[in-house]
Amino acid sequence: MKRSFALWLSLGIVGLAVAQPKAEDVIKEQCAKAEVVAELWHGFTGGAPKAALENLIVEFNRGKGGSACVRPVPQGSYRDLSTKLKAAFAANKVPAMAQAFENNIALYLEGDAVLPISSLGLDLKGLNPLFVNATKIKGQVYGVPFNKSVQIMYYNNDLLKKYGAKVPTSIDEFVATAKRLSEGEKTPVYFFVPDASTYAYWFFTRGGNYLQNGKLVLNSKVGVETLEFLVKGVKDGWAKPITQGFINANFGSGTFGFSTDTSAGYSFYKSAAKFDLGTAPLPGKTGKQPGYALVQGTNLIVFKQADAKERALATEFLKFVISPKAQAVFGVATGYVPVHLGSGADATVTRYVKENPWFGTILTQSRYARFEPAIAEWEQIRFDILGQAIKEAVLGQATPKAALDKAQKQVDDLLAGRTR
Repeated sequence: MKRSFALWLSLGIVGLAVAQPKAEDVIKEQCAKAEVVAELWHGFTGGAPKAALENLIVEFNRGKGGSACVRPVPQGSYRDLSTKLKAAFAANKVPAMAQAFENNIALYLEGDAVLPISSLGLDLKGLNPLFVNATKIKGQVYGVPFNKSVQIMYYNNDLLKKYGAKVPTSIDEFVATAKRLSEGEKTPVYFFVPDASTYAYWFFTRGGNYLQNGKLVLNSKVGVETLEFLVKGVKDGWAKPITQGFINANFGSGTFGFSTDTSAGYSFYKSAAKFDLGTAPLPGKTGKQPGYALVQGTNLIVFKQADAKERALATEFLKFVISPKAQAVFGVATGYVPVHLGSGADATVTRYVKENPWFGTILTQSRYARFEPAIAEWEQIRFDILGQAIKEAVLGQATPKAALDKAQKQVDDLLAGRTR
């Protein structure tokens, strides 16, 4: 297996080598005569993540010698994946494995559909405990962390040099620097999307927690103050809300100085930047340690409906994909944070970091991160309730307190079953 990985890397995992057959075609051939086939439903729609997953599966299947195979089945976006899995439960046609966010796991557990990882005999030793604990519900771990990203700070190094400014390491430094650069450029330099993801970094770093005494609280004192902070940044002229498209697609709409965005977007930032793009850990409450990033990305889960042979195959596959080497290769190929702590010492990663310092940034940031609540209704809450409240406040359609009070009422009604 080590020789296969070395060959794989020499051919270039980040992009399949020229003249190599498509991974999906190889998998189709591998599964054609296999006695045991375990389907893995996923939400990778294309690009490096889909290619890297398929390469991992090709390599795993090759080791089975034709007797068994894992077959990846793309289902569209993550929300599409969740919708199709719900339909699969109703039709009693659930795959062996699937990607799932923590709130998805909570939802599927309401139907007693997911196997606890302990029942598979899988050793999770060496995995980032923060990622593992996020899938723990009522004392049981139900998911294996797989593709994880964290927020980092992107910055325009050319702009910092123009003003003789340093990379900020605290929130106070960040605001002071953003104000100074904005005044000099006569335009806001902090670009942000007014959504639950951006808000989460500022909220967590200020000490916020969505769960208080077992209750989901959106309109806490810290929550209101956090939203007021973002609104004030817009009013004071150093923060610019991006309401259409991604931040990197808006580089031409003004002078970009900073953003606090997902590490999974690095390749898009890099390809769009016409300036010296830098990355750094998020500014902290003080400069002594980074701020707390929002962890995003999915876990791999195994469904109870899988038969004994599929479960055994799924267990082998999970063991393979969370190994230090596999996670090193997958992380370098995709920009996701390797979930195995041992991957950081792998030669694949150490060589890559020397040439790509941004990857070292995400390894550092991954030690300072937080998760959103693992409750079944969170997907609806983060997009349709909290996300909407943040957008309304930032765009001046409601005060931060009024927006979050309204969101709290909507959440209370939703969780009490008064609305859907």
